[in-house]
Amino acid sequence: MEAVALAAREPERDTSRAMSQENVELVQATHAAVNRRDLDALLALVHPEVEFQSLIAEAEGRHYRGHAGVREWWESVIESLGGMHSEIEHIETSEDGGICRVRLTGEVEGVGLSQTVWQAFRVRDGATVWWCFYRTEAEALEAARLSE
Repeated sequence: MEAVALAAREPERDTSRAMSQENVELVQATHAAVNRRDLDALLALVHPEVEFQSLIAEAEGRHYRGHAGVREWWESVIESLGGMHSEIEHIETSEDGGICRVRLTGEVEGVGLSQTVWQAFRVRDGATVWWCFYRTEAEALEAARLSE
């Protein structure tokens, strides 16, 4: 596992490091697409067989699958949170995924929100194939199988 600072880096020749950098760029691009409210860009970055859970919709026990699930999540969660913004503060990657610490800020019905969460993710074929948000780093590490 490699911790990655969110600054420009020199290209590296090690394939696993290159894969890790690709994963960093992928997760940054997915967050940027959500922040821009660009559903088409997000769909282009996630695998057609993506599976994920939303921390916001966890009370309902909802699991989302495929691009149809992304669209359903977008309509039920993202659109209802109009001003929500995510900022990645730290990323740790492996060859097929990683975790990132994310600062969520925004306003819902006039109430300011700010929360730090951890996102675990997996990558397949250059696209995000699974993600889930957690309240603690330990939970995210375990879910991403990076705790060893």
